[in-house]
Amino acid sequence: MEYIGNYKHWIKEDLMNHLETHEGDYTPVWQPDRWQGHPLLDEFREMARPVYSKNTPMFHQFNAKSKDMQGLAISLPDFPKKRKYCFWWFVKLLPGEMQAMHIDPHLVEVPNPVRYTMYLQDYYPGHIFVWDDKISSNYKAGDVFEWSDPMIVHGCVNIGYKTRYTLQVTMHD
Repeated sequence: MEYIGNYKHWIKEDLMNHLETHEGDYTPVWQPDRWQGHPLLDEFREMARPVYSKNTPMFHQFNAKSKDMQGLAISLPDFPKKRKYCFWWFVKLLPGEMQAMHIDPHLVEVPNPVRYTMYLQDYYPGHIFVWDDKISSNYKAGDVFEWSDPMIVHGCVNIGYKTRYTLQVTMHD
């Protein structure tokens, strides 16, 4: 992942208050129906089956279709690369929540993808993001990273004492 700059000016207090006071979509980590149709997705589904099919952790996310986002206008930052289609979502991880190591199913076989992650708060101990063999830390609210490869294996967990918030953006032609 490549650091592209800080967009802290985009993070508004009313947005953060909204994310803090709403649940979003309570989403299971184990989603075998989404992890199919491509050899990499099939591989992750089968690796996850022994553990996550028996113990399904959850996490919170908000996107344009989420009930909790209706009526809230979201105008994304002006990221360096543009594509024809753009999808965004916020991830809210309460202490103890996680997203298992995975690739994003919506990026399999889309043309010309680009992916961004924006941290919505300063790094807090226990907020862990892993991609490939790297761990992200010491970031500041508003730091944005472009993924060098949108198909990078990644996952996150909150073993801290504060809720963790990020903005995720995917674009493709």
